[in-house]
Amino acid sequence: MKSFGSFIIFVLLAPGLAAPAFGVPLDAPSATLLTADRTSVTLMVQAGSSGAPAGFIVEWLPADQYYALGGWPVSAATIKGSDFTGVPTLTVTPGVESFQLGAGQFAEVVIGDLFDETGIEATDQAELAEGVEYAVRVRAVAARPGLEQSANSPTIICATSPRTSTDCTVSLGYWTRHPESWSRVKSLALGSVTYTQGQILAILRQPARGNGLVSLAHQLIATRLNLLLGVVPPASVNQAVVQADAAIGATVVPPIGGGRLVPFSTRPLTVTLRSFNNGRLGPDRCPNDMQIVSTNGTTWGTLKSIYR
Repeated sequence: MKSFGSFIIFVLLAPGLAAPAFGVPLDAPSATLLTADRTSVTLMVQAGSSGAPAGFIVEWLPADQYYALGGWPVSAATIKGSDFTGVPTLTVTPGVESFQLGAGQFAEVVIGDLFDETGIEATDQAELAEGVEYAVRVRAVAARPGLEQSANSPTIICATSPRTSTDCTVSLGYWTRHPESWSRVKSLALGSVTYTQGQILAILRQPARGNGLVSLAHQLIATRLNLLLGVVPPASVNQAVVQADAAIGATVVPPIGGGRLVPFSTRPLTVTLRSFNNGRLGPDRCPNDMQIVSTNGTTWGTLKSIYR
């Protein structure tokens, strides 16, 4: 009788143990292209009726690969992407505190300009290539047990801008990747503090991590190097440079020092200088296939003519 009772208990429990737990998928968000420059595209991601309570994922790959495959690859190895799950401090949507969206809420994201953004985990923080089309899709992240991630949104095609004029600026990413191009610049001032070339490079490689001082310093460095190349900025950029120096003052930028500024206070200046460096405000951005070659005895004027 004892063994028979054990057998009955096993039979009664086995179906419960084996039953799979199926969650309810979230509604797919949508993605819309807002603007593009030569190194990035700005998207509006809008949550579906069930929201994106844990955030969303944006994925992208060159459109020529997408067309050649007839769609998205099965393997995720060739797909670039980022999880947007936390609180942004660089690209902020008015009225939206984080990437965790309620029903119908939307957030702006800038693909190709993610190095200084917060609340994300990106597989690729590099700039996008200029004049290139990209396939982009989004989906909501699984929120909690019982709520599965959504299906992918319809794919949209976004294109970065080509160069359209002879005068041009150089992006932050280029200056960071090619310190040899500005090796003749032995020092730069940020606020009232002067930094050596080695210190400036260390600052460029320092993630902002929500520190408005670092993200502002990044764009101010790129702007100063562009001005040394002879680029003529609009009045708004000249004013932003003066205001940026005033905001930084004697505060020493990480990792050289431990200074910090609230992102809210520096964001407007950072966005203005970033727009100038990326070719949205003032002259276009210089093409990626042109390089500055810095040699002994070469003047900045000569470098500019080579770069054009």
